Amino acid sequence: MADKENLKVSGYRFGSYQDAGLADEELKKIEYFRKRVDGLTPQNLLAVYDRLLDEKIFKTPLGWEYLREIQGRLYKTGMPEDMVRPIPMYMTFSHDMEEDTEKSKVRQRIRPSRKKKSQNPLRVSVLVNIFLVILVLLMFVITLKSDNPNILNYKQTLTDQYATWEQELSQREQKIREKELELKMEP
Repeated sequence: MADKENLKVSGYRFGSYQDAGLADEELKKIEYFRKRVDGLTPQNLLAVYDRLLDEKIFKTPLGWEYLREIQGRLYKTGMPEDMVRPIPMYMTFSHDMEEDTEKSKVRQRIRPSRKKKSQNPLRVSVLVNIFLVILVLLMFVITLKSDNPNILNYKQTLTDQYATWEQELSQREQKIREKELELKMEP
């Protein structure tokens, strides 16, 4: 019983705690707007009303009642009906059995095609993944065969480079020693 009492807000019993909480918040918004719109001119009140509709501030019957109240005030001030927009309802309230059975028949016809569509993206996903794995492997092969040092072959590349430098230095030293010997023998 206590649970059902928590779902009641201002004479309405809501189906969930979330809806009841939303209605409670709307009560606070209604109080706020009531204080603000008391002395407004009909044009300003119409602007506030239109803004409330545009921004979809109210989503529960409590908010709709308040919008209806503003509509009544606008009509009492002599505002033409074509200037005051109707309150939009973004949900259905009736459930026609014939319409529901037609929808279920259509849904039954659509279901098998959904399975085919769900298998197709799986195949595409597998093919794309295989392609990407091949690309990654190719990048590793290219990296391993490259002459430039990288994280995979830096040790071997640097060792080869130092060996080449050492060999060049040894050859130059040998040439210099030969020249020195020649110079010593000449006088």
